[in-house]
Amino acid sequence: MKRKFLNQLVAVGATAAMVAGLAGCGGPTEPVTDPNPAPDVTQPSTTTDPVADPVDESPYEVITDENGNPIDLGGMEIIIRDWWSSGEPATPNNDYEEAREEYREWCQETYNYTIKELAISDWGGAPQDFSDYVLAGDDGNNYVFTIRPDAATTAALSQGLMYDLATLDCLDFDHNPIFTRNQIDELYSQGDSIYAMYAANNGFAEARAGIYFNKRVLEDAGIDPESIYDMQADGTWTWDAWIQMMDTVQRDKDNDGTIDVYGCGENYGDLIHGFVMSNGGSYVKYDNSGKFVIALEDANTLEGLTKCKEVMDTYDVHASYEADAAWDFYKQDWLSGHFAFYPGQVWECDNVRQMDDEVGFVTFPKGPSAGSNYTSLASDNLYVIPACYSAEKAWALAFAYQLYFGDVPGYEDFIEGLDGLKAGYYAKFDDTRAVDETVVDIIRSSGYEPGELVPNMQIGPDFEYNIYANGPDISSVIEATKTAWQTYIDEANAKR
Repeated sequence: MKRKFLNQLVAVGATAAMVAGLAGCGGPTEPVTDPNPAPDVTQPSTTTDPVADPVDESPYEVITDENGNPIDLGGMEIIIRDWWSSGEPATPNNDYEEAREEYREWCQETYNYTIKELAISDWGGAPQDFSDYVLAGDDGNNYVFTIRPDAATTAALSQGLMYDLATLDCLDFDHNPIFTRNQIDELYSQGDSIYAMYAANNGFAEARAGIYFNKRVLEDAGIDPESIYDMQADGTWTWDAWIQMMDTVQRDKDNDGTIDVYGCGENYGDLIHGFVMSNGGSYVKYDNSGKFVIALEDANTLEGLTKCKEVMDTYDVHASYEADAAWDFYKQDWLSGHFAFYPGQVWECDNVRQMDDEVGFVTFPKGPSAGSNYTSLASDNLYVIPACYSAEKAWALAFAYQLYFGDVPGYEDFIEGLDGLKAGYYAKFDDTRAVDETVVDIIRSSGYEPGELVPNMQIGPDFEYNIYANGPDISSVIEATKTAWQTYIDEANAKR
């Protein structure tokens, strides 16, 4: 199996990528008896000979069958099933999005199918919905499922509910940029088999966690907000630099013995994992043989957990809450200007900006063991095909999926430079540096937590929730967690 990283991007022209990934496709090689057969799918040719008019006049390279005709998916109605989409394409905001919409329409017309993204599941139930669907058997729909990393997802993988994508020769995981830009197929592979893919965002990891900051609150404390971006740019944005700022910001302004402005407030999971990842640590790692190993007591991980606990105990707004306060009360405190820094997710940007104060956004600062690069947690959704589908149907779904999320011909440099993704973020932030510098850095430097691939392991409830709970220290939490996790890891390793 190949090994690739986000900072080793493979720049391939869109036409070349499509031809390399699809022109040699032969489709399923064994006959399959299917009670709900997909429409007849005309398989592609292994030749790139020109085809007869009107295909010669097409603006794009056409994938043909053995007779020189365009691949025909027989009018299939394909749904990329998720928990957020309306089923209608978004209104294009720029030339690139217009070109992408035109290309998608051309693909559907040329290869005779329709495709849309549609919310059917919800966020919480999506992984279990997928398992239930596969166990019930093919119901005649044509779904590519979107699911998220979860214990139910890893259980579905271990139970053989995901179709082996490596058997579908229209998916080129070695050369097509939408797959070589990320590691999802490697993470969800066993031997030579691949069970999940990720081609949304042109295959780039979705921007996840960073730190929002209230510019007015910083200015009131005598800190230039732009200096944070400058430190991020020159590599000096570190734990110590952040803590020094929080120390300056946090104060009792009216000398009544009560802190008026705190350093930070957040969902503790984002803070804990931020400190661990930004110091080169993880909860679980791989040994030299590719087996899972608990990493809670590794030096980098322990250093991150220790510093995180220090920040929680010293600068966190939660210290001012009553015991029965709502778990997310910090969100209202943020909007009230009660603290300066909000470690959180990019998708929270709309809610975080619901106030008059201008908000900035920076990546999580580097720990002393991180080296020269910033690192944040990547947690992309997975796209999977039900194992209950026939080989012919699975091939057709994969063919259409790759075209839908594939690079748009003529925009290769635009895509590699992340300009297409950046364009969609500008309206979500108060300044362009948050996008041009922070979001871009997060996308390019994100890494995955191996613990998310261990069936039955739930990082939040099993570990993180106990780190921030009052009472136990870090060492006792680690000892209590290791016992349960070792059982899960032993079971997972037995199947690797």
